[in-house]
Amino acid sequence: MSDLNGLRLTRSERIIVVALSYIFCAPLIYANGKKLVQYLGGVTAEARRQLTEEGVVRMASNVFVVDSSAKRTQVKVTPGKYLREVLEEACKSRKLNPELYTLKTQANKALDLSQPFRLSGLSAGAKLQLVQASRSPSVVNVALQIPESEGGGRLSDKFPSTTSLWKILRKYEDGVAGAAQKLNLTQRGATSNDSGAGRLLYEQPCLQIMGRDMESFTDLQKTLAQLGLNGGSALIKLSFKTSAQPLEEAMQEISRYFSGVDTVPAGVGSSAAQDARGAHAEAVNGSIPNADAENATIPAEGAAGPEPNEDMPMVDGPTAPVVENDVLASSSETPPEPSDEEPPTPSNTVNGISVYRAPSNSTPAAALAPDDPAIFEPTIAHAKAHQAALERAGRNTRLLSDKELDEQEATRQAKLATVQSVVVRVRYPDQSMIETTCYASETGAELYGKVTDTLEAAGEAFELRYVGSKGQALVLPNSASQRLVRDCGFRGKVLVTLAWGAEANEAARRGPCLKEEYRSRATELRVDLASQQAVGEAAHKEAMAQGELGEKGGKGKGKGDMEAKLKKFMGFGKK
Repeated sequence: MSDLNGLRLTRSERIIVVALSYIFCAPLIYANGKKLVQYLGGVTAEARRQLTEEGVVRMASNVFVVDSSAKRTQVKVTPGKYLREVLEEACKSRKLNPELYTLKTQANKALDLSQPFRLSGLSAGAKLQLVQASRSPSVVNVALQIPESEGGGRLSDKFPSTTSLWKILRKYEDGVAGAAQKLNLTQRGATSNDSGAGRLLYEQPCLQIMGRDMESFTDLQKTLAQLGLNGGSALIKLSFKTSAQPLEEAMQEISRYFSGVDTVPAGVGSSAAQDARGAHAEAVNGSIPNADAENATIPAEGAAGPEPNEDMPMVDGPTAPVVENDVLASSSETPPEPSDEEPPTPSNTVNGISVYRAPSNSTPAAALAPDDPAIFEPTIAHAKAHQAALERAGRNTRLLSDKELDEQEATRQAKLATVQSVVVRVRYPDQSMIETTCYASETGAELYGKVTDTLEAAGEAFELRYVGSKGQALVLPNSASQRLVRDCGFRGKVLVTLAWGAEANEAARRGPCLKEEYRSRATELRVDLASQQAVGEAAHKEAMAQGELGEKGGKGKGKGDMEAKLKKFMGFGKK
């Protein structure tokens, strides 16, 4: 121990040794301590994330969507998930278009797709049916609440469910929908204090609808149906937010996003019901009855209606030529009276063929017209007609004899013999249309020749289709021995649809169908919906009246025969 006495350090030396040890060890302690703090922070964050996920999983549940083929799709839902999102996920898993489908409960009750799951009344594990939705757009009553900075108040109008939010703003802005005054809702600018003098920044319109905030151009492209609004009423709260985007750049972006929206003519709500442009082809053809009043109760022999093309979606048909009183001409079964003065040739006529361009509106005019609520109320005449139909359905009937069938055929041929000419409308795949007059002696080959002369791709294969007398879809034969009136049964006005053959090339399918000389003379087709609706209602009332008279006559005759048979059987007729 005596040898170690020399190693004793004084107090100052010990302080120096400890200080030097701290200087060398401090960086190591600091580095390791920082790593320890980061590690503890990461562990804490991971624990919080796992606890949050457990809470979401506990709140989440599943619903099952069953399609028409009985295939079941499981969709996870949370209380705040909208039923529209459930529909989109189910359609995505089945590779279907959600715009063509809707959801119903097992009790066949339609669901409001704009509601979240917690307000839908569904329970966890509910089974929903995936059914096809109506192809015609429904009407939604939309109210727009103006911010207080712009005067406040609400504007209300009706729009189809296929209308986008941007288009709704544009219609309210132009004064087409709601009030008559014009507003500035989509092209607002605000000065910026940071970007220098004279710099305008774009004020973004922000919409709050059904608890959702729509604040971007992508959100404003969504339609009412994509938000789950397929009917009823909806309130949109409007506000403005100054963005960091200059006004000129925002205008360019608007033109890129909504190039085809601002050019669409306004007319969806109550103000649009008066505009008959873009009438649907079915509405046009269905509103052209035969001139024979005696045939009002039965479908005309060979009167062809529109035929839906399976290869193309339904779009609106052409709009009508301006004719006297805006009413289409009646059937040409009676030859016109001779006139000394030749009528002026219409501007849309080429080689005796009237040409109409494709419609510019995607909504049928008949869907824009308001319906009279009185037509949905049942009347005594409806009840009598229903009772008569039930009685006819329960009555035993026999098959027609050969003699009666021959008489019917002779009557039909006699009526066809009185037809001098028919008006044939040919609708092309691009929805353009021509109208020509065909005489009773013309054949199917001649009609094919007329149509071929109008085609841009005249060498491509095509076929003409029409609807027969019994509602069946038929192909018009390209034969010189088949007459249009006598063999095909054409009468009055007939709509024929052109369909490309399997051998037709892609250029003919995608390009314009008519030649340039016909397209340059094409005009819009105009239809007076009010007069056509009045004609249809008159024909309906006449048909119901004739059916009631026939039923009364049949009842009286049957009752008299029964009384005569009973008297003869009981011997009351003998003296």
